[in-house]
Amino acid sequence: MDKKGQIIELLMQITDPVVLEFFDIESDEMLDEKIEILQRCVNGENIMEIGLHILEKMPQDGIWDM
Repeated sequence: MDKKGQIIELLMQITDPVVLEFFDIESDEMLDEKIEILQRCVNGENIMEIGLHILEKMPQDGIWDM
């Protein structure tokens, strides 16, 4: 399976609304890192603690204005 396929499979297991809102599925940047961080999220780790930088659609000033 290619890296994009791995990412799609991992995203289907994610329930965190922050990840689902701000993850850019179209981006080809940081694929290995995204796979690693998404796997950690699937295993119960919090995206806020391990890898907000993979959320490329997130505004530069964060999500706190939402």
